[in-house]
Amino acid sequence: MPHIFVNDLKPGSKVNQYFLITKKERRRTRGGKDYLDITLADRTGSLGGKIWAESLEQLDPLFEAGQFAGVAGKVDSYQDERQLTIERIKGTHLIPPEQLEASHFDPGLLVPSSPLDPLELWNEILYWVETEIDPLDLKTLTLSLLQTHKEAWIIRPAAKKYHHAYRGGLMEHTHRVARLTRMTSDIFPDLNRGLLLAGAILHDLGKIKEIEDGLAAQNSFEGQLLGHIVLGWEMVREAARTIVWDDPRLLTRLEHIILAHHGQLEFGSPVLPQTREALVVHFLDDLEGKLKMMGDHLEQDQGEPDFTDWHRVLKRKLLKNKKPEPPTEYCRTSTG
Repeated sequence: MPHIFVNDLKPGSKVNQYFLITKKERRRTRGGKDYLDITLADRTGSLGGKIWAESLEQLDPLFEAGQFAGVAGKVDSYQDERQLTIERIKGTHLIPPEQLEASHFDPGLLVPSSPLDPLELWNEILYWVETEIDPLDLKTLTLSLLQTHKEAWIIRPAAKKYHHAYRGGLMEHTHRVARLTRMTSDIFPDLNRGLLLAGAILHDLGKIKEIEDGLAAQNSFEGQLLGHIVLGWEMVREAARTIVWDDPRLLTRLEHIILAHHGQLEFGSPVLPQTREALVVHFLDDLEGKLKMMGDHLEQDQGEPDFTDWHRVLKRKLLKNKKPEPPTEYCRTSTG
C-alpha cells in the first residue's frame, strides 16, 4: 500500500503505514480514563492521534516519541480538526528487517524537512553579513555566532509544532526574517540597517539550545526552564565578551532586539520593544511565522467548501485560495 501523505489524509481515511512519532503523552479524560495523545508526522506535516483506554496498556510499550512506527487506524474529525484513532502501532525497532524491506519502509518520506536548501540560505545570510553589517565589531559578533553554530543552525526546526517545525526550519525562518528586514530598511533608510539585520539573524539563536537535535523536536532541560529568548541573549553576551566595542550601547541595543522580539510580556519577552529596530524585528518575526502557519493550514484544506478548519493558534478559519471560476457564457439576443 503506497504511503498517503499527512496533507492528503481526509476524515474517513483508513491508514496502515509508517509515521515518525514526534510526541507521546499520557493524559486523562474527564471521565477519569487514561489515554495517549500522539503526534504523527511525515515530510508534509503532522497529525494528532489518540490511543484510548481499551488499547492503551497493550500498545504503550511498543513505541516511543522520536521513533518511526507502523500505524493502523482511521482518520476522524474532532472540533474541525483531523485526528487519527490508532488501532495498532509498533516501533520499527520491533519489526523484523525483512518485513520492513517488504513493506517498502522509507524514512525519507517521514522526516519533515525544509523544501529549501538550508546551506544555500546560510551562505546567503553570510554574504549579507559580510557586505551589509557595520560597524566591524557588530559584523564580527554576528559572523562568529554563525560560524560557531552553523551545523546546528542548518538542521534545527524553528518550533516544535506551529511554524517551520521541521529540519532546516530555523534557517528558513531566519533567512526570511532577515530578508524582510533588508527590504524594510530600503523603505526606511533612517533605520540602522546593520543593527536591524544582525538582530533579525540572531533573534532566534537560542532555539539552537532550546530544541534538542533528533528526529522529534523536544525541548532540552534548559530550553524548557529558560526558553530561547534568555538562552539567545546569553549566547550573544558570551560571544561579545571577546570583542572590544567602540560603542558598548550598540551591543545593548542588539541584546534588546533579542529580548523584545516576542513583543509582549505575556508572550515571553521580558521587555517591550523600545527602539524602532526592535519593533521591526518583532513585527516581521510575527508576520513571517503567522504567514507560514496560514500557508500550512491552507495546504491541508479540510474544512467547509470555502473555508478551512478552525486554526487553534490563529483562532480563525481561513478563506481558501480557490481559482476563480470561468465566466458564464451567454448570448445577447438582438431585438432588431
